[in-house]
Amino acid sequence: MRISFTVFLAATCAITSEAFTVPQSSTRNYGASRWMSMSSEDGAQKSLVVISPPGGVGESTAVKAASMGSSVRWFVVSDSSNSKKVTLSQETLAAIAAAGGKVELAGADTESLLLPVEDAQSAIGAVSQWCGAADSLVCTFDGVENAVRQENAEDPVKRYMDSIKVAAKEAGRSVRGRKLAILPADTDDAAEETKDGGLLGSLLGGKKVEIPASLDGAMAADASKVVKLRHGELFGVPESSPDFSPLIGGPRRDPVLCEEYSMRSVRVDPTLSVSGNTLKSSNSRTSRLSVGEAAARIALGSVSAADGLDVFLSSQSGRNEVPDETWEEEFGRVEKMLSSGAGAQLFEASFSSVPDVERLADWIATKWAPAVLRTYELAGIRIGARPVYAVRAGDGRTEIVWQQLDNFETATVGKMIIQVSENGIVATRAPGDASKGFGSISRKPLNGEDVLVRTLADAASQAVEKGLAKKAVVEKQRSKKKAPVAPVSSVVASGDVVAEAPSAPSLESGPRQAGARRSSQRDRGTRRRKLTPPPEQGDDSKSFQ
Repeated sequence: MRISFTVFLAATCAITSEAFTVPQSSTRNYGASRWMSMSSEDGAQKSLVVISPPGGVGESTAVKAASMGSSVRWFVVSDSSNSKKVTLSQETLAAIAAAGGKVELAGADTESLLLPVEDAQSAIGAVSQWCGAADSLVCTFDGVENAVRQENAEDPVKRYMDSIKVAAKEAGRSVRGRKLAILPADTDDAAEETKDGGLLGSLLGGKKVEIPASLDGAMAADASKVVKLRHGELFGVPESSPDFSPLIGGPRRDPVLCEEYSMRSVRVDPTLSVSGNTLKSSNSRTSRLSVGEAAARIALGSVSAADGLDVFLSSQSGRNEVPDETWEEEFGRVEKMLSSGAGAQLFEASFSSVPDVERLADWIATKWAPAVLRTYELAGIRIGARPVYAVRAGDGRTEIVWQQLDNFETATVGKMIIQVSENGIVATRAPGDASKGFGSISRKPLNGEDVLVRTLADAASQAVEKGLAKKAVVEKQRSKKKAPVAPVSSVVASGDVVAEAPSAPSLESGPRQAGARRSSQRDRGTRRRKLTPPPEQGDDSKSFQ
């Protein structure tokens, strides 16, 4: 049986860090590196089981939970073709010892977890036996992308994920409390819920192992109660790893902090945005240290998280360590958004007032919705679910139901809830039939949902025209006349300066009247003017001859 019971770290004395390796081997036992134990003084120590590949988010979660004083059993699933060490630094062990926590490590390879229980080399039975009863369970896929592809073998990443699902299913049988799945933001839950999983086994015999369809479905029979913590593009190395360094390139004259320390601030949002669309990992990045800390806090109950909570964690710029109050504030804000319906809100229209709320709700359910559902854009949907009918479901509330046909049986996959109040209309997305696997809100827009949202704006206008609602009046702000600005002078007067009034214009005033004359005679035209000489004085007699 390929399973390793290896390291027990306790808060009793100085501990020497030793490497825990899950090598490729055909032997049944991997041999222990170190064995220690610790018992809780008051018996109130919380227990946590972590199932993950070596390193990454799994290591961050296990170390953080142990540093908070809990008892952690970390089951490491390693790739059969890749040997990777799990090493904890001396500083990490000292922090765990000071907090009174405990970490126990064990592991198995992918091949032993994909063998049937009847096989002597199978590690499935030993997983549940070693993990035992615990208060919470955390599982993650971070690290499966490092699987090595072998010749004439199927996709190694898929086999790696299948082995983690099998281990999560066995460990989840004994966990009585919170179950948390750490997933990428772009994981398609709807596609995984419709898959049937699979069966692996020998081609010659009937020995087969059942593969769950999804990670949350493997952890619990009712996947809708599993808390989902989603992340963007992961970066960073676990702080407990000896390879971790807070400085890029080591000590320098101008030190540069690594991203794990320069992006410590966090933001928690519902996975469904306010517009109802899913958040994509290509637009956000998340530190592995932040994911591990958030997972540990959710699993140990230090933050408020209801069953079935689905949140997205992103890292923001900031060098200060996130305090407990900030974590509580972030999760409290998410809980408030989800309780108010803002997490999956699709449409909102405001009115000045609605004289009769029930009359407007009846008009939406009996007049507007049936007419829209009969349009070609919605009635012509042939693949997947489509909106089928609308029904009144409470005070001022109308539900539009999406259904699809599976094996000649109808299944409700989702709803749109249109709530009419005295001040407006709000439309939100809601889950479908939980018994058919649609108990969680779809993270993708439903078929034809955009058509209904677009026509809801027309419905709001029609409601105003029909007198069912009064249009919201927007008060226009009156523009204030600006007072003329007095001219600013840079001359400092010694006393009162009286400005002289300008004189009125007059026809008698001008430069000629003031005595100004031309300096020289101007030429008039191109011909030169001939001047006649004046007559000589004293010779008047000759002029009469």
